[in-house]
Amino acid sequence: MRNRSPQALWETALGQLELQVTRPNFETWLRHTVGLRLEGANLVVGVPSDFALEWLRTRLSALVNRTVSRLVDDDVSISFEVLGAPLAAVALPSQSRTSSAILPSSLDARLTFQNFLVLKSNRVAHRAARNAAASKSAYNPLMLVGASGTGKTHLLHAIGNVAAASGLTVSAMTGEGFVDRYARSVRTGQPHTFRQEFDSCDLFLLDDFGFLPARVASLEQFFHLFNALTQRGCLVIMTSDQHPNDSADLPARVRSRIQGGLVTELQLPTPEEKLELVRAKAAALKSDLPDEILRLVAQMPYATARELEGGLNQVLAFSQITGSAVTLEVARKALFPLRNEALRPSQHKIVETVCSYFQVSREQLAGPSRARDITYPRHVAIYLLRRFGSQPLTDIGHLLGGRDHSTVISAFKRIEREVTSLPETRSDIQHLERLLRKDSVA
Repeated sequence: MRNRSPQALWETALGQLELQVTRPNFETWLRHTVGLRLEGANLVVGVPSDFALEWLRTRLSALVNRTVSRLVDDDVSISFEVLGAPLAAVALPSQSRTSSAILPSSLDARLTFQNFLVLKSNRVAHRAARNAAASKSAYNPLMLVGASGTGKTHLLHAIGNVAAASGLTVSAMTGEGFVDRYARSVRTGQPHTFRQEFDSCDLFLLDDFGFLPARVASLEQFFHLFNALTQRGCLVIMTSDQHPNDSADLPARVRSRIQGGLVTELQLPTPEEKLELVRAKAAALKSDLPDEILRLVAQMPYATARELEGGLNQVLAFSQITGSAVTLEVARKALFPLRNEALRPSQHKIVETVCSYFQVSREQLAGPSRARDITYPRHVAIYLLRRFGSQPLTDIGHLLGGRDHSTVISAFKRIEREVTSLPETRSDIQHLERLLRKDSVA
């Protein structure tokens, strides 16, 4: 044991464990672990996040101990440690020295690198954020771009928490907070005092830069503040739901200054990553949900990690409120609260009703046509199939001509938006739902 390399020992153990656990569990929780060191009869294994640490400790610890002990023919204990988590990075909020200039949106101590799940869709942004937190970034500013719920704000606060814990002075605010603060200083006749608040900051974090371009005076103030901060070596990090190139209101000189740094994007998670996210969220909540329920949540037409977490919370809350065990049926009731099982129309009935209502054939609905008079009924059918049932998205896609998962999600989201914004779509959906419920009762 003493002469064994911890890395080689753990690699051998992983080979054995891959044969003993399901492939999804291996890929999610074990694939990215490493053997760090041997401490007597204890092997310390590095894991990528607190989620993985908690899951392995509670679910796989006994199996891992047995596997490694068999390999060395001796009793071995296994302990897990989050990779790259020095004490300074996880200091309590009371230990962090943050600036008095932290404004309405101060640092959230819960948002750390340790509980950020790294996926292929966000890996580049995560690496850029890590470098910035370690003062190793060669880029200033750094802008994190992505849709709402993809993790931009999480990474922004994670950077701030590490910097504050290491003794740097951090100023953090939202775009709206920036505008409000500057407007207040103008109203009091002391606009010069606004910039003075940033004189001592080492790191400036601005969440939701996209709030500024339409506010000309505030954007001008930000531009001058940005130049002053970067010239004296203060790192500026921003988030935005829109790439600078896509903002029509952003002046060329501001766009140029931002692009002189690094703009990195967080993509929406893939279907496979959604299941990984749901598993990680469930592990963080210490909920012992069967994998079939986690898969049901992952198959919902949610686009972001935030929406997936909301779906998971909905299932758990429904179970607690009703006092029911979390079964697949309970999960379906939680995720489809408007569906009455006894009155649920079949897939065939939904498609037939949509075809009759819009005067299109089933072949046209499932066919390749992208004409508006065909795609709109097709999207409505997808919306109703998902709303009235719990069929996996892949099944809906197969029913309508073999369309893929992303196409089904996009169609569902489109109608979901139009139901709230377009009276015509809302009227169509309401009429079709009345027809389906009427036929089901009959």
